[in-house]
Amino acid sequence: SALGAEIRKLIPSTANKSRFCCPLDEALVECTLAPNKDSQDGSGNLIAFSLAPYGIYPKTGRSKIGQMMTAPLEKFFACMASASGLNISLIKRRGDNGHHVVESAFKAFSRALRNLIDGTSIDSEVDNHDGVGNMASMWGIKSQSYKEGIDLDRSGKSSRATKETSIDVELKLDGGASGIVINSGINSLNDFYTKLAQEAKISLSVKCKGDTWVDDHHTSEDVSIAIGKVLNTSLGTKAGLNRMWCAVATVGEANVEVTMDLSNRPCITHNLSLSSCGEEYVGDMSIEMLDHALESLVMNAQMTVHIVEKSMGNNLPDLMIATAAAFGKCLRLCAAVDPRRAGKTASSKGTLCA
Repeated sequence: SALGAEIRKLIPSTANKSRFCCPLDEALVECTLAPNKDSQDGSGNLIAFSLAPYGIYPKTGRSKIGQMMTAPLEKFFACMASASGLNISLIKRRGDNGHHVVESAFKAFSRALRNLIDGTSIDSEVDNHDGVGNMASMWGIKSQSYKEGIDLDRSGKSSRATKETSIDVELKLDGGASGIVINSGINSLNDFYTKLAQEAKISLSVKCKGDTWVDDHHTSEDVSIAIGKVLNTSLGTKAGLNRMWCAVATVGEANVEVTMDLSNRPCITHNLSLSSCGEEYVGDMSIEMLDHALESLVMNAQMTVHIVEKSMGNNLPDLMIATAAAFGKCLRLCAAVDPRRAGKTASSKGTLCA
């Protein structure tokens, strides 16, 4: 209650609604916050609380994590909601590790709260600003964040040749000023990375000559490995970056949400309907290689990524491009400089290297 009372003082009168998901390698919790404008006494409510079971060891979940009992957590958030005047929802989307479920819940709450105070939202576009919130001024192309990001002059390149592929990749976090040219030899892969780069506002050049007469495996994998490694190099130590974000994209009837953390703890989890669709190819790329390309990209970029398919849509190309678009949008905000961090790493450890 005391914490909620202090939080109440931070909430602007213009605050509307905020939602955030926190991606850990073994958990994904979604938090939604909104001022309870219908309350007669100014109190808030715990609208939803679905975190249990806290892990699967035992199957009923953990009752104690360190010195903290898990049973009182619901009461804790209920009291905080009441005192803060906020309607709070905490829902576990994924997670079999009790420690990470709790950690994800608190981090999702803190990020949702920060966005509520800032007047920003993961559900708002940065550039095509809808007039609600503060996305453009905080993260848009005229923001201090954008300027500092460009001034860092972040870039990377790689040349790699084997008996299977010959690849040259160059990537610049320059707002896309140098353009996007993807020639992998696989049209669907070209489309995927072109859309990703467009939404991320990065410049990306990929030239690959691969043994596509054999199949698409080596080219899809090696291109994705190369892009992931160059991206990780370009991001440097990641100190001072926003680091974590969520983004949604819709293409046709396909709707996908990506949650990303530049964590240096590589992990990807998704529920994309790739094995249940009854198809073998998406365009000229095998579906199994779309799955493998995503894994190769994420693992080599050293990031934690959760992909949530909200609607498959009517065809796989739409689902693929929606995934690329959400991934790119997410990357743009994760890689953005947060001037308030003053160059410090966004981690309770104080480093992303350990």
